[in-house]
Amino acid sequence: MDSTEISSSQLLSILSAAFAETDGSLEAVTERIGVLFAGDRRGLAFAVGVAELARYGAAEWGEGDTAVEAEGEAVMASRRIIAPLFQVKMQARVDALDASSRGECVCAGCGSAAQSQGRRTRGWVSTLGPISLRRRYVCCDTDGCSRGEAPAQKALGLAESDYTPRLEEVCTMMAITVPFGMATQLVGKLCGIEVSVKAVKDMTERRGESVLTLDAARTEAFAPFDERGLPVATQPRPPNAVPVEQTPAVAYLEVDGVIPITREELTGKELTDTERRRQRRAKKAKSQGGKGKRYRIVGREVKNAVLYDGKNCARESVGRGCILDKTYVSFLGEWAPFAARVWVAMLCLRFDEAKLLVVLSDGAEWVRSLVKWLPVPTLLILDLFHVKHRVWQAAHSLYGEKSPKAAEWARVQCDRIEAGDAKKVIQALKFLTPTRAETQDCVRLLSLYLRNNLDRMDYPAYRARGLRIGSGAVESANFHVTGTRLKLQGMRWSAAGAAAMAGLRADLFNGQHEIRTHEIMAA
Repeated sequence: MDSTEISSSQLLSILSAAFAETDGSLEAVTERIGVLFAGDRRGLAFAVGVAELARYGAAEWGEGDTAVEAEGEAVMASRRIIAPLFQVKMQARVDALDASSRGECVCAGCGSAAQSQGRRTRGWVSTLGPISLRRRYVCCDTDGCSRGEAPAQKALGLAESDYTPRLEEVCTMMAITVPFGMATQLVGKLCGIEVSVKAVKDMTERRGESVLTLDAARTEAFAPFDERGLPVATQPRPPNAVPVEQTPAVAYLEVDGVIPITREELTGKELTDTERRRQRRAKKAKSQGGKGKRYRIVGREVKNAVLYDGKNCARESVGRGCILDKTYVSFLGEWAPFAARVWVAMLCLRFDEAKLLVVLSDGAEWVRSLVKWLPVPTLLILDLFHVKHRVWQAAHSLYGEKSPKAAEWARVQCDRIEAGDAKKVIQALKFLTPTRAETQDCVRLLSLYLRNNLDRMDYPAYRARGLRIGSGAVESANFHVTGTRLKLQGMRWSAAGAAAMAGLRADLFNGQHEIRTHEIMAA
């Protein structure tokens, strides 16, 4: 019997016949199914599954078992029941793909003809347990190439790693959410699959590199400027862009940065005299440093952007609101490639066609550069709460942290700023005569900060237009999207690792994790 011709109704008919021709016991039914399916892989896998079901049904409760153990065994049994059919169906698909591509294969590396090496068997670990598939393997004989691949395996999206794409998707989602060690525990508990910490790290690293490559390609494909720096004649739009009727009237872009701790490996010429002495001491007494002394601890900024439609801002109570739908962009690096990624997100959301694009930030210079680069008009607003925070810092430095005079002075200046009179605050700062150098610097920097941002502080006018004046959404993103994975106590990242994780976290919070899996497979 050809397994590809067996339908679900035929399977049920054979199962019914097996019950009718036996005494109805599962053991007898299983044996009869094996006879009826003799020579048929799918049918035999079905019989194996029924046999596993029989074993599970006949098993007694173990001494001391509770509902926890019973449910765990039921889940594991369900995997063992379906796993044989899963492997047979996968093999049938591989066979069909191999049969359809029996002609000459072209090497994906050099374009030369690749010669068939026959069918080879290899295995993967899946969410259902180990599977083994036999597929045709071809190899290029061109000098300097010798590339080999299995066309059917590639067509199915099965990677060269030891794990199926679905298991890698599950493992990486866990690892993006929690530290690697905890991720392996969760995979073991939820999937019943033992995966090492190193394997999960490798999966996450591969995914991160793939995502960064895809993002770089997208920024190039949808760049607003050509190689000469001139606007493109026709701006293309990503295929996943929202419909034109969802173009926002008022769009918001909040931008800020957060700094996880990263480390750089030191080599000879990069070492300072102090670091060389530390390394020499570490070699003599490994317990006092050892390998860790080969690294310089630094911090690299992850730039975050939060994009949302003004109509998605809802009020929960007096003085408290929420944003119903947000899109995140996270990138470790300079502002220019970050801006290119923000632009792609804007195209997807049609923010480039909004009647008003509001950019909220803390006043960093790189944000001004980003705004100047954007090929659309913007309204740049300085986050009111950042300004107030700086005023209070100056007040504490001037009069003491818990001084009533500090609180009184800060409230007066904050009221002036909120009323649109930041110039009066700048004027008031001129009459201060602090004696401590630290306080003098604090006052000077506050005055400079206000002068540099006067054009972004017309808060009464912004409120009259119903606009937001706080960048709380991106502050929250700094903590929830980036900080809770990259800034846990004691964590030290490589720059590449932090960059990859930042992008993966944005994907996770955007609900794009599974979509990315298919994009990676397609690429």
